Amino acid sequence: MTGTTPEITKLQLAGALILVARTVRARAAQATGDPNGTVHVDRRVCLQVAADMPTTARFDRNAWVKAWQAARKDGSLPARKAVYRLLCQTLADELDFDGDSWEGEHTQAEIYRIASRIRSVDTKVCIDDMLGPLDAKVDPHNLWNGFVSPRFTLDAARALADQTQRLAEECGADGVDTVHVIDAGGKDRDGKPLAFVLRVSWTYLEDEGAQQAILIIEPDDEGRYAIGGWEWCWSYSHWNCACGRYSDWHERCWCGLTRDHQPTTPLEVATWTAAAALRRLAPSATSALIDIHEGRAHIVAVYAGDTEIDTADDGDVFDTETLGAADTYLQNAIEQAAPADLAAAPGWMHTPDETSAHLWRITLPTL
Repeated sequence: MTGTTPEITKLQLAGALILVARTVRARAAQATGDPNGTVHVDRRVCLQVAADMPTTARFDRNAWVKAWQAARKDGSLPARKAVYRLLCQTLADELDFDGDSWEGEHTQAEIYRIASRIRSVDTKVCIDDMLGPLDAKVDPHNLWNGFVSPRFTLDAARALADQTQRLAEECGADGVDTVHVIDAGGKDRDGKPLAFVLRVSWTYLEDEGAQQAILIIEPDDEGRYAIGGWEWCWSYSHWNCACGRYSDWHERCWCGLTRDHQPTTPLEVATWTAAAALRRLAPSATSALIDIHEGRAHIVAVYAGDTEIDTADDGDVFDTETLGAADTYLQNAIEQAAPADLAAAPGWMHTPDETSAHLWRITLPTL
């Protein structure tokens, strides 16, 4: 067991905060009868979560000591201590309490909000081809019927306002909600713009009046505006990878490529996609031997370093479908390439032997 502190990912921290929130909810239900009530929260809640105990309303010291001792035996104690420290620090920082003696009156909704912010990703969102794409922060776990709930900067809210107003002009305002930014042009004492957003649901104006048809959206503590969350059909925008597939804006493609790291030639694309297919079943694969005869590509062997881990015949690791898919990726690229292109392609090396004069060794790329 080392003395280094394990790194806790954003998702791990967010998950631990959600467990804290569930304990707070249980305590509120027990103490006040209202699961959304405000109750006293202290470090014991963090200890329960760090000790990997069930989220209960009552803190049982004996059960906690037993769980902590078990963590020492199974070697997970450093990780659990790290979770405990980071939980206390995060709650103290976010809720303005001293980290050394954190305690306070809070609702589980506040802690859920913190967890949601930690999980949020920077992405682009759209509604079909009508609105967007717009920069936003999104909690991937905060879904409504599969749709996301974005939070926009003031500039993105202005862009959205322009789009909704153009859409209303084209389609008729009676069936379109419009967004309007009210900006005083100044800033508050914290340096944030003095601005808010109006969302007007023109459909309801005639029957329900202006008070029901207009929603005022104020900026949150990060200066962002939650527009259309849990009401509008917001989805992630997509980007098209060189391998031919598309991914959500903030994610890597299945082949391992990102928006900023794209191959430029058909051979480079084929090498990437073939590598991704092979590594699904053999993550340690580093190279492959290919027989190219009369323009047909066929993977003969796959290697991890200098060790052969499979061939097309024995099937110990790879299935026919995976090898066939990788062959197809390579075949499509070879059909578009000249012999000189193969020799010049990064990671491709002509390696004929006594069995065939058409063998090529390709190095499988990694990011």
